[in-house]
Amino acid sequence: MANQPLTQGTAIVLVADDNASLRSKIIDFLTLEGIRSVEASDGRMALSEALRVQPSVVLLDIKMPALDGLTAAKLMVELPWRPKVILMSGFDDSVRLANKADLSVFAVLEKLVPLKLLARFVWEALGGRAGKRGS
Repeated sequence: MANQPLTQGTAIVLVADDNASLRSKIIDFLTLEGIRSVEASDGRMALSEALRVQPSVVLLDIKMPALDGLTAAKLMVELPWRPKVILMSGFDDSVRLANKADLSVFAVLEKLVPLKLLARFVWEALGGRAGKRGS
């Protein structure tokens, strides 16, 4: 599933969304920003990929099949390396639910967030390192 070769010590972002087109756009934009990424199409696959590649940041859609993003986030924030989790949703109710869930996540965003702004959140979660394009 890796979109780019993964090397030990490399910051990796896991993008989990059941919308293949949006997932692809996010990964393509992160690649332009110089950010390595892997992808998952549902919450269960996201958890499996997280265990495999130990991402630094996880972008999770809230509403996904197999395992929803809120449940996946609860599991991921407890992983030994403590990835930063950014939740996304296109549904207002989901964003409200995520904010009320008292999860220890880095951010909760609406899916309509511009890709440049999303990349800023990712860079900030990665420790503020400047992107290839100087985000």
